[in-house]
Amino acid sequence: MLSAAEPYSTWVFWEGEERSLDSWYINLQEPFRRTPDGIDSQDLELDFVVAPDGSWQKKDDDLLDVWVEKGRWTADEVARIREIGARVETELRAGRRWWDERWASWEPPKRWEPWVQAELGAG
Repeated sequence: MLSAAEPYSTWVFWEGEERSLDSWYINLQEPFRRTPDGIDSQDLELDFVVAPDGSWQKKDDDLLDVWVEKGRWTADEVARIREIGARVETELRAGRRWWDERWASWEPPKRWEPWVQAELGAG
């Protein structure tokens, strides 16, 4: 079973005004870490998209070798990323969901106002 310490995050995507569940997105990334400038993480390119019915697909595996060619990662680093992906695949194939599915029905409190960048003086 995957743990919260694994190098990924799970996002929820809704669709339409009714905010129906579109998909879960498992983003492989380095764990968050504090830096002098704030909090950083590094996207690991490989991701998974999980449909509401549990079907899923791997995303961007083909880009990993390209990044080795371009020098972003070494072959050993890509092998490590694919090992993480293999653990995620094992869980998905077994039908396990390690995230809290209640996020699919979350709605912001009615008192929250939409954030408008222009109100902060940004253009």
